[in-house]
Amino acid sequence: MSGLFNALQIGKSSLGASQKGIEVTGGNLANVNTPGYSRQTAQVSSYPTLNMGGFLVGQGVRVDDVTRAHNSFLTRQIDSQSAALGQESAKAVPLADLERIANISETGLGGRIDGFFDAWKELSSDPASSAARDGVLQGGEMLATAFNQAADELEGVRRGIDDTLEGKIDAINGQLQEVADLNLRISSLQAAGQSAPADRDRRDQLLESLSSSLGIQHFDAGSGMVAVHLPGGLPPLVQEGEALALEANRSGDALQLQLKAGDRVHDLGVDNLGGEAGGLLEVRDQVLPGVQNDLDKLAYSLATGVNAVHAAGTDPSGAAGGAFFAVPAAPAPPADPWEGAAGSLATALSDTGQVAAGTSSASGDNTNALAMMALEDAPSVDGSTSFGRFYADMASRVGTEVSQNQLSLQGSGDALLQLQNFRDAQVGVSVEEEMVSLIQFQTGFEASAKFLATVDEMMDSLLNI
Repeated sequence: MSGLFNALQIGKSSLGASQKGIEVTGGNLANVNTPGYSRQTAQVSSYPTLNMGGFLVGQGVRVDDVTRAHNSFLTRQIDSQSAALGQESAKAVPLADLERIANISETGLGGRIDGFFDAWKELSSDPASSAARDGVLQGGEMLATAFNQAADELEGVRRGIDDTLEGKIDAINGQLQEVADLNLRISSLQAAGQSAPADRDRRDQLLESLSSSLGIQHFDAGSGMVAVHLPGGLPPLVQEGEALALEANRSGDALQLQLKAGDRVHDLGVDNLGGEAGGLLEVRDQVLPGVQNDLDKLAYSLATGVNAVHAAGTDPSGAAGGAFFAVPAAPAPPADPWEGAAGSLATALSDTGQVAAGTSSASGDNTNALAMMALEDAPSVDGSTSFGRFYADMASRVGTEVSQNQLSLQGSGDALLQLQNFRDAQVGVSVEEEMVSLIQFQTGFEASAKFLATVDEMMDSLLNI
């Protein structure tokens, strides 16, 4: 009789294992389209055998755990590529704005420079014309406005980057805290003998997102936990169940990302951050200042060059020409003398009668207008480049940055897609494979049920004797 009871226990365990296998397979099929889901498998093992009447008899099967398919190497490659893609995608929008601002068109700054000197050409043809003088004055005003607008738009790009960075902080801090919470949960479940596959999948998704946002690095800290770091020897963002928080602090118009660890505050820059934050800081702190400096240098060089030529001439009344543009006072060293020139450039003349077309009071004198025309092609910027050429070079450098960003963005996107496809093939859910498993567990369940029915018949027969 005891043998039949043992057989019932074996059948029960077999039925339960097949049922659990069907449940796990159903979960896989239900999550076939769930992003980041890893295929789960029921891990089974046999109960220890017993010595019954000199025979070693099995005691059935048990489900030890439900584990997930995982490839650590692919996960790290995906995180690394996510950081690269995040960095390039974040740079794309502000770089496109810079390309729009530094465009080569008739309505852009380059066109306004050409239009200003074209107005002097018209004046040289008819130096006594009031309309031509008015055209010169209007051309100067439009040129100054174009410089002001370009400077304002560049500052707007910087503000936009700061606002974007500030807007990401709360979400990033929330993800860091969630990783810390999952560390504790996974560690607790692991200590209880469970692998917590769903929690590990969720944590992997968070780490991939943080890689894309911050360019983080993560390491196995033991006991099912991970440690999350930023480059540069900073304190860990996540250590066991504790998470540090990033802060976005403003000083005037300047935004500084910081990491507070106890009593110490660490400033975060391009060297400490990757991903989207690193890409935005790269544009803000490395690319944008160069464009602003070039624009200021061009405005300063053009204003001082035009003023020098204009001051050498005379207006129709015979008075000295004076300054055509109002050039801002040079800032104190070590700042460059042209710093802020583009944003504050303005015309210094208020009347067409102040335009100095010649070097005498003769109505047909156009010598100064001709000298101003020659200034257009003179090496006036750094003593080696004309105004138009300098602006074209500036626009070309911005265009090169945009082209490199587009190539890197395409390459990073393609590489990440390939890695994700490879990951899906390795650890994702295959409907065909799961259907085979389902049939396998269904057959096992039916066999277990048949086994139990047979044992039940045997017990009835025994009881009826």
